[in-house]
Amino acid sequence: MLDFTFSEEQEIIRESARAFCKKEISPRIRGMIKQRNIDPELIKKMAKQGFFGLTIPEEYGGSNRDAVSVGIIAEEIGRADPTVSIPVMFLVNNAWAYLVSKYGTESLKEKYLPKVARGENFVGIASTEPNFGSDVASMVTSAKRNGSNFTINGEKSYISLMKNIMDNGGGFVTVAKTSPDKGARGVSLFFMPYSKEHMDVTFLEEMGREGSSWGAFKIKDYDIPEENLIGTLDKGFNIIHEGFEFARAIISVISGGAALESIGRGVEYMKNRVAFGKEIVRFQGLQFAVAEHTARMETALDLGYRALWFYDQEQRFGKYDRFRVSKEIAKAKLLSTTWAFDAINEALQWQGAYGYSKDCPEEWALRGIRSFQLAEGSREIMKMIIARETIGKEFMN
Repeated sequence: MLDFTFSEEQEIIRESARAFCKKEISPRIRGMIKQRNIDPELIKKMAKQGFFGLTIPEEYGGSNRDAVSVGIIAEEIGRADPTVSIPVMFLVNNAWAYLVSKYGTESLKEKYLPKVARGENFVGIASTEPNFGSDVASMVTSAKRNGSNFTINGEKSYISLMKNIMDNGGGFVTVAKTSPDKGARGVSLFFMPYSKEHMDVTFLEEMGREGSSWGAFKIKDYDIPEENLIGTLDKGFNIIHEGFEFARAIISVISGGAALESIGRGVEYMKNRVAFGKEIVRFQGLQFAVAEHTARMETALDLGYRALWFYDQEQRFGKYDRFRVSKEIAKAKLLSTTWAFDAINEALQWQGAYGYSKDCPEEWALRGIRSFQLAEGSREIMKMIIARETIGKEFMN
């Protein structure tokens, strides 16, 4: 039989995460927006709570949680921070620390993972370049063997956690061509620590996500030791998608949680807003809109947790074909991010002129959640994955 219940341990995780988020995250959001920075004290408290070591093995200071449990915490953070700035920090760290945990060399893991688990270092992803996003084969960043090192040159853009990594240490899971003549089959992954000497950083301003830091950098003759190679040489194309898919599944539940909170705030506003002699929540047209968006977002959450479950089954137990898992995750990300934007936009509409003001959480949420329709693979890429696995690869050209 199907079982859609969380385990007793997972319910405890949810209760603990919810209490923490209500006490420590929610009250800080307005201050974060004004300062355009996540409170360092909050980061320390999140680390003490174990939020940055969830996907790191216990021998390196983490708790080695399953993907569904990571999603439970992500949902609660998404509910607490409408801007999705803190959820982005959470998902990027956990998704890419997982990849380092799984494929990194022993020396690399020993050097960085305990610091990441303690919130002292951060792990980012440097894949996108100014002239390409999802087309990994078209990148120009290269890594050429130089004795026991690899010399990296190139450029990366639209990088999350830029300031966190610069200020606190850590580095980027970086995609580079090691065999340019092989196209996507000649791509490798490296852990590239931040270096002021070899990285010329430019900060970028986001449409939303006020607490998140976003940037780009040019890499000049940066020698990375061979121990920082993640996985096998020239096999990075397949490996990196495991990180992207984990992040996509986490985004799905963040989107679901954030949108349901927006719906809830919109409903509370309508209960207190009187027009034509009665609370506007009594108008059937608005009730139907609440019903439709609630149904969609609760379904989106189900899809997100289903995607995380499939990811767990493949990663932990070797079940299911990799392409099947890709399809399940793509379905969840496509629908959750699309529906979440629509639901938040509707909740903003319910609140009239106040909804359009900078004081309204739905104004923050609308701009923040829009990023998830692009991050870790656009809507169009999700559609391509779903179509490929539904129609067949042979009909995709």
